[in-house]
Amino acid sequence: MAVLRESPWYNEIEQRGIQQGARRQLIRVLEQRFGEIPHEVEVRFEGESVEKLENLMDSAIAVNSLDEFVSILSI
Repeated sequence: MAVLRESPWYNEIEQRGIQQGARRQLIRVLEQRFGEIPHEVEVRFEGESVEKLENLMDSAIAVNSLDEFVSILSI
């Protein structure tokens, strides 16, 4: 198992899992605050780093509307 954890593939898979989890949480927060989120907005989160998704989560919590969030997302 230790050899597996040192594998670059293992690290990549683990990082993707963390990234997907952060993406799901961001979508969940947006849906809880603003209702259904347009698919176009969700697609824009794909491939973003965990750090970027965490920053977007902070914005999702702070903004007053989905339009305001989308304007931040466009920057």
